[in-house]
Amino acid sequence: MMQEWSESVLVMRVGVLREADCWVRFFSPSRGIVSAFAFGGRRSRRRFSGCLDPLQRVLFAIAPDRRRRYLVLQEGHVVERFSTLKERLDRLGMASNCLRFVERLTVSPESAPFAHNAVVQALRLLDSCQPVPSFFPVLFRAHLVFGLGFAPKVQGCSRCGADPGPRPAFSIPQGGVLCPRCAGGERTISRQTLNILRELRNPLPAPWATRPLSHTVREECVHLVDQFVCWHMDLSLRSSLEM
Repeated sequence: MMQEWSESVLVMRVGVLREADCWVRFFSPSRGIVSAFAFGGRRSRRRFSGCLDPLQRVLFAIAPDRRRRYLVLQEGHVVERFSTLKERLDRLGMASNCLRFVERLTVSPESAPFAHNAVVQALRLLDSCQPVPSFFPVLFRAHLVFGLGFAPKVQGCSRCGADPGPRPAFSIPQGGVLCPRCAGGERTISRQTLNILRELRNPLPAPWATRPLSHTVREECVHLVDQFVCWHMDLSLRSSLEM
């Protein structure tokens, strides 16, 4: 049953409904991705001053309409703006890339706290002065998917448990690394890529998000992350990141 509540959420999209009204799609840490209407929001400076822009955290008072058919935003106050990343096209592009991926996921209320925190931490990193490679969104996809319970087995061979060796193979259907004896025709990866896969469950901010990576490691990660997500989460991705 829908009931009134207040919460700091991440505004993801805002659209025009009528001349004075708009709809807002936001990421709630308790409910996942939710949509609500802000009636009079495009004109009200008292109830929604500076709140109805994407890519900021806002404390909203939210309630169902009288017939409990949809949600209505009563008022809002900005909590965090991420102003720096909005001024840099490269950072804004990476943030948009991450948010588009999150929107394609089905985030349950049980998974929402982790996923919401991961997104906020990613935005804070992109909003900071730390160097962030353009490759970051690929690693963020993996970090999010692994944290949602789809982490691959990377501590030993997925079939026999043996040490995978200096040049292990990775099986997308098996969901983990394979030793040379079990590899068959599976694609091999470098030890550096294996180390990155092991680190990706560490929460942000973390060294895996800012560490420079070789072309080989980036290429292997793009292939593994996209194929892994397509197979295990039934999402079709097309990487548009510059290698």
